[in-house]
Amino acid sequence: MVIVGAIALMAFVLPFLTKRRFGVSGLALAAGSMLAALWVGDITPFVAKAGVVIVQPPLESVVTLVLTLLPAILLLFSSPKASSSLQRVGGSIIFAALAIALLTPALESALVVDASGKTLHDFLVTNRAAIVTVGLVAAVLDILFRMKPKTSGHSSGHGH
Repeated sequence: MVIVGAIALMAFVLPFLTKRRFGVSGLALAAGSMLAALWVGDITPFVAKAGVVIVQPPLESVVTLVLTLLPAILLLFSSPKASSSLQRVGGSIIFAALAIALLTPALESALVVDASGKTLHDFLVTNRAAIVTVGLVAAVLDILFRMKPKTSGHSSGHGH
């Protein structure tokens, strides 16, 4: 529970302190999760051959964590700024929830769930699909509502 809390706190604090909107970084989390699912099996042996030795948690879990979070962290510093405190707080909460939901399988294989963390673990496993769905829909909506319609500088000849 402590490790999940630390990851959630980091996933909340980074977008909050950088004053960034949620949309771009939320979709980058999803992209990172997809990259991790596709490449963790190929990258983990490469990392191990490079001399990185981790016993607990398993190296594969650490590689999954890095591959999932890295795109979002990189884009966090170039994504649009939030215009209000409510956007900052709300976006940071959604980002943290999405990060934890996407990382649940990797964390599940890396951590031993004790009695105090069982309730949280069971909630995350049971509601993972819903949390990810809500997070991704919120990210797309954030980007969609942030985009300004393109206007042309000249008339189209239709009386507009």
